[in-house]
Amino acid sequence: MHDPHFSSAEREAVYRAIRERRDVRAYRPDPVPEATLWRILEAAHQAPSVGRMQPWNFILVQDPTLRQEVYDHFRAVNARASQLHAGDRQAAYQALKLQGILDAPVNLLVTCDRGRGGEHVLGRATMREMDLYSTCLAVQNLWLAARAEGLGVGWMSLMEPAHIAALLGLPDGVVPVAYLCLGHPVELPTSPLLGRVGWRESLPLDSLVFADRWGVARPFAEAPAGAPPPPTGLPAPDLPVVLAPAPCSWHPPDDPAEGVLGADLLRRRFRRLPTPRGALGRLEALALQLAEVQRRMRPTLRAPWIVVMAGDHGVAREEGVSAYKPEATAMMVYRFLSGGGVVNALARETGAGLLVADLGVDHDFGAADALLDAKVRRGTRNFCQEAAMTPAELAQAIAAGAETVTRLPELDLLVLGEMGIGNTTAASALVAVQLGLTPTEVLGPGAGLGPRGLARKQEVLTRALALHGAAARLDPSEALRCLGGYEIAGMVGAIEAAAARGVPVLLDGFIVGAAALIAAARTPACRTALIAATRSAEPAHDRVLAALELVPMLDWGLRLGEASGAALAFGLLKAAVRVSAEVSTYEEANLEEPLAAGGQT
Repeated sequence: MHDPHFSSAEREAVYRAIRERRDVRAYRPDPVPEATLWRILEAAHQAPSVGRMQPWNFILVQDPTLRQEVYDHFRAVNARASQLHAGDRQAAYQALKLQGILDAPVNLLVTCDRGRGGEHVLGRATMREMDLYSTCLAVQNLWLAARAEGLGVGWMSLMEPAHIAALLGLPDGVVPVAYLCLGHPVELPTSPLLGRVGWRESLPLDSLVFADRWGVARPFAEAPAGAPPPPTGLPAPDLPVVLAPAPCSWHPPDDPAEGVLGADLLRRRFRRLPTPRGALGRLEALALQLAEVQRRMRPTLRAPWIVVMAGDHGVAREEGVSAYKPEATAMMVYRFLSGGGVVNALARETGAGLLVADLGVDHDFGAADALLDAKVRRGTRNFCQEAAMTPAELAQAIAAGAETVTRLPELDLLVLGEMGIGNTTAASALVAVQLGLTPTEVLGPGAGLGPRGLARKQEVLTRALALHGAAARLDPSEALRCLGGYEIAGMVGAIEAAAARGVPVLLDGFIVGAAALIAAARTPACRTALIAATRSAEPAHDRVLAALELVPMLDWGLRLGEASGAALAFGLLKAAVRVSAEVSTYEEANLEEPLAAGGQT
């Protein structure tokens, strides 16, 4: 007789597939091997069905033209569906990617043949929909088998069944049940997408279990023996993250003098490497800076975190200083939360942690799993008419940024980025007052302004500096209050807190540079922790870097923001750390030193 019991490992594998099954929307282009696809379809075909009717069929949609028609149909239905929502809810809906029709290597339609087995098939006499329910069991089997194979599945529910039936040539009596996308996921999220973006929270099981009659609670004294364990690998409840880095056991020592000693010891080690003196150039300088800031001889990058701080600006809403509508801030944050941003791709590539912090977005995200809610207000005020924020709001935003750093586990590198329509204008105003520049000297295209938009932006900057310039030039904190943004203030707090904690700060582009300029003016000691990742295409960024005495690692004309340049440069820091720790010295490699030549060894 077949043993009905699973081993503990087999049982855990089943529960793991159930726990980790996700509705996947983004796929890598890698093809799904034919043998794997057959195994998954075979698992679907093994589903139970009432009366053994087996009502399912599987149509693999391979023709690119046909897929495009399905995609165009989805777009039309999706546009109509978005009109069912309003306000923040509609913005959330429109920002979500709800399908992967064109990306996934496999598209398939699971159908139900409502005539299979005959009119009087066993078990369907009173419940005529049992064939549909049976087909859904096949979909469930398919989904779990795909997860066991390391693949992802997405169910495209926004379709008109009659249209899809006609498009794919279904005969009368055969109805579409599930249009599925299948392939290797770009990432397998740790929680469902709609939970991550705050669309809807998971219902507790005990609210859904009744005794004998509807609504009569059936409490459990304790979890039944053999119940599946709680999900593993999910973010801690008090720190939602998009991607968690590997754990790190290092903490910086309390004595700052150890930083100087550590860097000096590392400098001596570099001199003992079998390379010409200075041959590693800035790679060596980066490693030495990391060692000094982290206060240890061999710097580490085991727990780097990318923090993207987001906020909206009254000047963007009322003065038209951006090529994008202000609502784009919230839509971009949703993009980060759902894993579809440039910074998400780079975080996955580098293995860095990613945290999105809402300091002042003009949108209510709800209890989004992957968002740190540190909102001060829904957008700053229009600084052409009044100060962007009150003193209390400024203090709250700076404190929130600092608290973000203290909450990150085992942090040993802070990679800063931002998102906020209109924040290039705010950063330009801050740089102008800090460096004594004119609006013309700080003027840049931001997210893509044309000549007319640039003229408008210059006029706005001129008015803002006339209103606040005198007071702002005297005090960097006052400049930040009058002309900044909540996300910029948050970055100031984060920079100051990271430097105090012995954590190097990798700066992204112009807006982050403006925050660093304010932080350095407020707290000069934090300068030593700053590392410039990139030279932005914004013309005033050169002035910012010069004022901070920083030389960027990359000069690629980047102006995207969202920590993209810093995430790219992070790989160079990793290289510096590896070289400092892993390259053998003359003694370790049992090599003789060369004779001095030209003053070098």
